[in-house]
Amino acid sequence: MNPNFLDIINKEDPTYRTLDGVKDDIFRIPPQEMKPWRNIQETVCSFCSKSQREKLICGKCKIAAYCSKECQKKQWPSHKLVCRESKAAGAAKFKFISTLMGNIYIETAFMQAFIMTFGLHEKTILDRPLIVRCDIAIDAEDLPLIFRLACRRQTPEDFPDGVQGMVQIKSFTALDANVAMDARRWKIWEEAKTKNHLLDRALPVGKNATGLIDFHMEGTDQVLTYPLHILDGAIDVTTKMALGKDVVYPITGQTVHMNFTDMVHIGRINGHIHDDRKNELRLRSHMPKEALYKYVGSNINPHHMRMLPTDVNLAKDTLKFA
Repeated sequence: MNPNFLDIINKEDPTYRTLDGVKDDIFRIPPQEMKPWRNIQETVCSFCSKSQREKLICGKCKIAAYCSKECQKKQWPSHKLVCRESKAAGAAKFKFISTLMGNIYIETAFMQAFIMTFGLHEKTILDRPLIVRCDIAIDAEDLPLIFRLACRRQTPEDFPDGVQGMVQIKSFTALDANVAMDARRWKIWEEAKTKNHLLDRALPVGKNATGLIDFHMEGTDQVLTYPLHILDGAIDVTTKMALGKDVVYPITGQTVHMNFTDMVHIGRINGHIHDDRKNELRLRSHMPKEALYKYVGSNINPHHMRMLPTDVNLAKDTLKFA
């Protein structure tokens, strides 16, 4: 068997876990550990920007989080202008974002994408905030169904009860901190530099950059900002991967030199979620019939379509090393 890119990491590192019966290159967090990890995550109050672990979530939009009922009441005059139930297949749910960031495999892939985006494997940046925009959507887990809808071989009306959906990353784009950083984000970044929730997981953390991810969720104008602490191990692995590797494409057998980019790591996340047929990651959601119209005609977003895993084995087979 040809080794894949995960062979260059230290598999004894507690960052990476496997479940019994799961192939070596599919890392998952045991379901019984997911909730405790989410619980130790700190979220930021939508009103005062205070970090807290107790999560008081808006009951309607399921996005805005607060440290107290007082803050929730104070923000209501402005929050009510954007607060609404999402019609986009259960997207824009606070739980999906916290579940993404509560999975250390996925969070590490975010770190590696972040490192590649800002070149942190070449130069450490500590004197200013680094921020990216990450768009998230719910897509049908049945990829052939998506393409049948796009090709008009079927219509959403063929699925009156909807279909099973999955969380997918649609973009990961660096933002200009001079434009994107408001008072709230500055407060989140300053506090995050002095408090590191990863220490609760007994994982090594060095004096590396602390970044911010603005999560934009399909079906809402609201944004969730999460701090991202860069692990020493993520820097080391990304430094090795930045050199690229000779890879063998499974269909043609052709060997080419592949340069790893930030989108390779985002593709790993999408493929990882897609391969999770048993929903061990807790990143599945029902898609109602109405949500399927985004795959039809002028509603189609070509970039979003290109971000879909094109095959069940995409994350594994396209990254096999010669």
